[in-house]
Amino acid sequence: MSFESVLGRSEVSRQLVSLSESRRLPHAAAFESEDTALAQAAAKELAAAHLCTNDGERPCGVCRNCRKIYDNIHPDVTVLRAVGKQSIGVGEIREMIADCYIMPNEAAGKVYMIFDKMTPEAQNALLKILEEPPGSVSFIITAEQSSQLLKTVISRTTVFKLSPSAAQADSGEALEAAIEIARAIPQNIELPLIGAASSLTKSREFARQVLEYLAEFFTLALEQKYLGESGYEDYITGMARVLRRDSIVKLYDVANTALDMLSHNCNMAVLSTWLCANIRESKH
Repeated sequence: MSFESVLGRSEVSRQLVSLSESRRLPHAAAFESEDTALAQAAAKELAAAHLCTNDGERPCGVCRNCRKIYDNIHPDVTVLRAVGKQSIGVGEIREMIADCYIMPNEAAGKVYMIFDKMTPEAQNALLKILEEPPGSVSFIITAEQSSQLLKTVISRTTVFKLSPSAAQADSGEALEAAIEIARAIPQNIELPLIGAASSLTKSREFARQVLEYLAEFFTLALEQKYLGESGYEDYITGMARVLRRDSIVKLYDVANTALDMLSHNCNMAVLSTWLCANIRESKH
Protein backbone atom coordinates (compact mmCIF):
# COMPACT_ATOMS: atom_id res chain seq x y z
CA MET A 1 0.00 0.00 0.00
CA SER A 2 1.10 3.64 0.45
CA PHE A 3 0.32 6.74 2.48
CA GLU A 4 -1.73 8.08 -0.42
CA SER A 5 -3.80 4.90 -0.65
CA VAL A 6 -4.85 5.38 2.99
CA LEU A 7 -4.97 9.17 3.31
CA GLY A 8 -5.68 10.26 -0.25
CA ARG A 9 -3.90 13.28 -1.70
CA SER A 10 -3.93 15.12 1.61
CA GLU A 11 -1.32 17.39 3.14
CA VAL A 12 -0.52 14.76 5.78
CA SER A 13 0.03 12.18 3.03
CA ARG A 14 2.45 14.52 1.25
CA GLN A 15 4.31 15.20 4.49
CA LEU A 16 4.72 11.51 5.26
CA VAL A 17 5.86 10.68 1.73
CA SER A 18 8.44 13.47 1.90
CA LEU A 19 9.69 12.33 5.31
CA SER A 20 9.88 8.73 4.11
CA GLU A 21 11.76 9.62 0.92
CA SER A 22 14.32 11.62 2.91
CA ARG A 23 14.53 8.86 5.55
CA ARG A 24 13.50 11.34 8.27
CA LEU A 25 10.45 9.58 9.69
CA PRO A 26 9.80 10.67 13.29
CA HIS A 27 10.69 8.15 15.99
CA ALA A 28 7.54 9.23 17.86
CA ALA A 29 4.35 10.17 15.98
CA ALA A 30 0.71 10.70 16.91
CA PHE A 31 -2.27 10.49 14.55
CA GLU A 32 -5.25 12.55 15.70
CA SER A 33 -8.62 11.65 14.16
CA GLU A 34 -12.20 10.98 15.22
CA ASP A 35 -12.09 8.19 12.64
CA THR A 36 -10.18 5.60 14.69
CA ALA A 37 -10.00 3.15 11.79
CA LEU A 38 -8.36 5.79 9.60
CA ALA A 39 -5.85 6.70 12.33
CA GLN A 40 -4.96 3.06 12.90
CA ALA A 41 -4.58 2.41 9.16
CA ALA A 42 -2.25 5.40 8.93
CA ALA A 43 -0.29 4.08 11.94
CA LYS A 44 0.15 0.69 10.26
CA GLU A 45 1.33 2.42 7.09
CA LEU A 46 3.90 4.41 9.08
CA ALA A 47 5.04 1.24 10.87
CA ALA A 48 5.58 -0.40 7.48
CA ALA A 49 7.57 2.62 6.29
CA HIS A 50 9.81 2.36 9.36
CA LEU A 51 10.64 -1.32 8.80
CA CYS A 52 10.42 -1.53 4.99
CA THR A 53 13.61 -2.85 3.35
CA ASN A 54 13.02 -1.35 -0.09
CA ASP A 55 15.78 0.92 -1.39
CA GLY A 56 13.25 3.22 -3.04
CA GLU A 57 9.73 4.15 -2.00
CA ARG A 58 8.74 3.12 1.52
CA PRO A 59 6.54 1.38 2.39
CA CYS A 60 6.86 -0.74 -0.74
CA GLY A 61 4.06 -3.11 0.28
CA VAL A 62 5.83 -6.18 -1.10
CA CYS A 63 8.93 -6.81 1.03
CA ARG A 64 8.78 -9.38 3.82
CA ASN A 65 8.43 -6.76 6.55
CA CYS A 66 5.63 -4.87 4.78
CA ARG A 67 3.65 -8.03 4.06
CA LYS A 68 3.90 -9.22 7.66
CA ILE A 69 2.84 -5.82 9.02
CA TYR A 70 -0.19 -5.71 6.72
CA ASP A 71 -1.09 -9.25 7.82
CA ASN A 72 -0.69 -8.27 11.51
CA ILE A 73 1.93 -10.97 12.16
CA HIS A 74 5.21 -9.06 12.36
CA PRO A 75 7.05 -10.03 15.58
CA ASP A 76 8.72 -6.61 15.83
CA VAL A 77 5.49 -4.60 15.70
CA THR A 78 3.54 -4.44 18.96
CA VAL A 79 0.05 -3.00 19.42
CA LEU A 80 -0.94 -1.79 22.89
CA ARG A 81 -4.65 -1.84 23.73
CA ALA A 82 -6.73 -1.36 26.84
CA VAL A 83 -7.89 -4.96 27.10
CA GLY A 84 -10.83 -5.32 29.45
CA LYS A 85 -10.60 -1.76 30.79
CA GLN A 86 -11.05 1.84 29.71
CA SER A 87 -7.41 2.92 29.47
CA ILE A 88 -3.90 1.56 29.09
CA GLY A 89 -2.25 1.67 32.49
CA VAL A 90 1.25 2.36 33.72
CA GLY A 91 1.97 -1.38 34.01
CA GLU A 92 1.53 -1.99 30.29
CA ILE A 93 3.73 0.99 29.45
CA ARG A 94 6.49 -0.23 31.76
CA GLU A 95 6.34 -3.67 30.14
CA MET A 96 6.61 -2.03 26.74
CA ILE A 97 9.62 0.02 27.86
CA ALA A 98 11.39 -3.10 29.11
CA ASP A 99 10.72 -4.81 25.78
CA CYS A 100 12.19 -1.83 23.90
CA TYR A 101 15.68 -2.85 25.02
CA ILE A 102 15.38 -6.39 23.65
CA MET A 103 16.86 -6.86 20.17
CA PRO A 104 14.41 -7.12 17.24
CA ASN A 105 13.47 -10.58 15.98
CA GLU A 106 13.57 -10.01 12.23
CA ALA A 107 13.64 -6.34 11.29
CA ALA A 108 16.28 -3.67 11.83
CA GLY A 109 14.08 -2.07 14.48
CA LYS A 110 10.88 -2.26 16.49
CA VAL A 111 7.61 -0.32 16.32
CA TYR A 112 5.11 0.11 19.15
CA MET A 113 1.60 1.30 18.25
CA ILE A 114 -0.56 2.61 21.09
CA PHE A 115 -4.17 2.43 19.91
CA ASP A 116 -6.16 3.22 23.06
CA LYS A 117 -6.30 5.95 25.69
CA MET A 118 -3.57 6.00 28.33
CA THR A 119 -3.97 7.06 31.94
CA PRO A 120 -2.01 10.17 32.95
CA GLU A 121 0.31 7.90 34.94
CA ALA A 122 0.94 5.76 31.86
CA GLN A 123 1.71 8.84 29.77
CA ASN A 124 4.13 10.12 32.37
CA ALA A 125 5.89 6.74 32.32
CA LEU A 126 6.11 7.01 28.54
CA LEU A 127 7.89 10.37 28.60
CA LYS A 128 11.42 9.17 29.33
CA ILE A 129 11.46 6.57 26.56
CA LEU A 130 10.11 9.20 24.14
CA GLU A 131 12.95 11.51 25.14
CA GLU A 132 15.71 8.91 24.95
CA PRO A 133 14.53 5.93 22.89
CA PRO A 134 16.82 3.14 21.73
CA GLY A 135 17.98 4.04 18.24
CA SER A 136 16.00 1.27 16.52
CA VAL A 137 12.65 1.86 18.26
CA SER A 138 9.68 3.92 17.03
CA PHE A 139 6.38 4.82 18.69
CA ILE A 140 3.04 5.59 17.03
CA ILE A 141 0.09 6.85 19.08
CA THR A 142 -3.50 7.30 17.90
CA ALA A 143 -6.02 9.55 19.62
CA GLU A 144 -9.46 10.90 18.76
CA GLN A 145 -8.43 14.27 20.20
CA SER A 146 -4.95 15.54 21.00
CA SER A 147 -6.42 16.80 24.28
CA GLN A 148 -6.40 13.14 25.41
CA LEU A 149 -2.60 13.39 25.51
CA LEU A 150 -0.52 15.31 28.02
CA LYS A 151 1.16 18.40 26.64
CA THR A 152 4.50 16.89 27.59
CA VAL A 153 3.74 13.85 25.43
CA ILE A 154 2.58 16.02 22.52
CA SER A 155 5.77 18.08 22.72
CA ARG A 156 7.83 14.91 22.22
CA THR A 157 5.88 13.59 19.23
CA THR A 158 5.15 14.70 15.69
CA VAL A 159 1.36 15.13 15.55
CA PHE A 160 -0.54 14.52 12.30
CA LYS A 161 -4.17 15.66 12.31
CA LEU A 162 -6.23 13.56 9.92
CA SER A 163 -9.49 14.45 8.25
CA PRO A 164 -12.08 11.64 8.47
CA SER A 165 -12.84 12.23 4.79
CA ALA A 166 -9.22 12.15 3.62
CA ALA A 167 -9.39 8.62 2.22
CA GLN A 168 -12.61 9.47 0.34
CA ALA A 169 -11.33 12.73 -1.14
CA ASP A 170 -11.13 11.22 -4.65
CA SER A 171 -14.50 9.44 -4.56
CA GLY A 172 -16.21 11.70 -7.11
CA GLU A 173 -13.24 11.45 -9.46
CA ALA A 174 -13.23 7.67 -9.03
CA LEU A 175 -16.88 7.52 -10.11
CA GLU A 176 -16.09 9.54 -13.23
CA ALA A 177 -13.17 7.23 -14.03
CA ALA A 178 -15.39 4.14 -13.63
CA ILE A 179 -18.01 5.69 -15.92
CA GLU A 180 -15.34 6.40 -18.54
CA ILE A 181 -14.22 2.77 -18.43
CA ALA A 182 -17.82 1.53 -18.64
CA ARG A 183 -18.48 3.69 -21.70
CA ALA A 184 -15.29 2.41 -23.37
CA ILE A 185 -16.08 -1.29 -22.86
CA PRO A 186 -18.73 -1.71 -25.64
CA GLN A 187 -16.53 0.07 -28.21
CA ASN A 188 -14.71 -1.94 -30.85
CA ILE A 189 -11.48 0.05 -30.54
CA GLU A 190 -9.17 -0.51 -27.57
CA LEU A 191 -7.56 2.92 -27.17
CA PRO A 192 -10.41 4.52 -25.16
CA LEU A 193 -10.40 1.60 -22.70
CA ILE A 194 -6.62 1.69 -22.28
CA GLY A 195 -6.73 5.43 -21.68
CA ALA A 196 -9.57 5.18 -19.17
CA ALA A 197 -8.00 2.27 -17.27
CA SER A 198 -4.68 4.10 -16.93
CA SER A 199 -6.30 6.21 -14.18
CA LEU A 200 -6.07 3.18 -11.87
CA THR A 201 -2.38 3.91 -11.34
CA LYS A 202 -3.25 7.11 -9.46
CA SER A 203 -3.37 5.35 -6.06
CA ARG A 204 -4.48 2.06 -4.56
CA GLU A 205 -7.43 3.63 -2.76
CA PHE A 206 -8.53 5.36 -5.96
CA ALA A 207 -8.25 2.07 -7.89
CA ARG A 208 -10.25 0.27 -5.22
CA GLN A 209 -13.08 2.79 -5.53
CA VAL A 210 -13.07 2.59 -9.34
CA LEU A 211 -13.20 -1.22 -9.32
CA GLU A 212 -16.03 -1.26 -6.77
CA TYR A 213 -18.02 1.13 -8.95
CA LEU A 214 -17.36 -1.08 -11.99
CA ALA A 215 -18.58 -4.19 -10.17
CA GLU A 216 -21.78 -2.30 -9.34
CA PHE A 217 -22.15 -1.13 -12.96
CA PHE A 218 -21.83 -4.72 -14.25
CA THR A 219 -24.51 -5.86 -11.79
CA LEU A 220 -26.86 -3.13 -13.04
CA ALA A 221 -26.11 -3.96 -16.69
CA LEU A 222 -26.96 -7.60 -16.06
CA GLU A 223 -30.13 -6.53 -14.27
CA GLN A 224 -31.20 -4.43 -17.24
CA LYS A 225 -30.29 -7.26 -19.61
CA TYR A 226 -32.66 -9.61 -17.77
CA LEU A 227 -35.46 -7.15 -17.01
CA GLY A 228 -35.31 -5.06 -20.16
CA GLU A 229 -36.44 -2.00 -18.25
CA SER A 230 -35.53 1.60 -19.06
CA GLY A 231 -34.34 4.32 -16.72
CA TYR A 232 -30.73 3.17 -16.39
CA GLU A 233 -27.75 5.46 -16.99
CA ASP A 234 -26.48 5.55 -20.57
CA TYR A 235 -23.22 3.75 -19.71
CA ILE A 236 -25.24 0.91 -18.14
CA THR A 237 -27.60 0.74 -21.12
CA GLY A 238 -24.64 0.75 -23.52
CA MET A 239 -23.14 -2.37 -21.95
CA ALA A 240 -26.51 -4.11 -21.62
CA ARG A 241 -27.35 -3.49 -25.27
CA VAL A 242 -24.01 -4.59 -26.78
CA LEU A 243 -22.76 -7.35 -24.47
CA ARG A 244 -24.07 -10.87 -23.94
CA ARG A 245 -25.23 -11.94 -20.49
CA ASP A 246 -22.31 -14.32 -20.00
CA SER A 247 -19.91 -11.54 -20.97
CA ILE A 248 -21.33 -9.22 -18.31
CA VAL A 249 -21.02 -11.99 -15.71
CA LYS A 250 -17.37 -12.46 -16.72
CA LEU A 251 -16.79 -8.72 -16.41
CA TYR A 252 -18.19 -8.76 -12.89
CA ASP A 253 -15.76 -11.57 -12.03
CA VAL A 254 -12.90 -9.60 -13.61
CA ALA A 255 -13.66 -6.57 -11.42
CA ASN A 256 -13.69 -8.68 -8.26
CA THR A 257 -10.50 -10.51 -9.22
CA ALA A 258 -8.84 -7.13 -9.77
CA LEU A 259 -9.96 -6.06 -6.30
CA ASP A 260 -8.40 -9.21 -4.88
CA MET A 261 -5.16 -8.50 -6.76
CA LEU A 262 -5.21 -4.99 -5.33
CA SER A 263 -5.55 -6.32 -1.78
CA HIS A 264 -2.40 -8.38 -2.40
CA ASN A 265 -0.43 -5.27 -3.38
CA CYS A 266 -0.26 -5.96 -7.10
CA ASN A 267 1.80 -3.48 -9.13
CA MET A 268 -0.63 -0.77 -10.31
CA ALA A 269 0.62 -0.62 -13.90
CA VAL A 270 0.34 -4.41 -14.12
CA LEU A 271 -3.19 -4.23 -12.70
CA SER A 272 -4.27 -1.68 -15.31
CA THR A 273 -2.84 -3.78 -18.16
CA TRP A 274 -4.37 -6.97 -16.75
CA LEU A 275 -7.79 -5.31 -16.44
CA CYS A 276 -7.80 -4.15 -20.07
CA ALA A 277 -6.73 -7.58 -21.36
CA ASN A 278 -9.37 -9.42 -19.36
CA ILE A 279 -12.14 -6.98 -20.24
CA ARG A 280 -11.27 -7.50 -23.90
CA GLU A 281 -11.29 -11.28 -23.46
CA SER A 282 -14.60 -11.25 -21.57
CA LYS A 283 -16.33 -9.44 -24.42
CA HIS A 284 -15.71 -12.29 -26.89
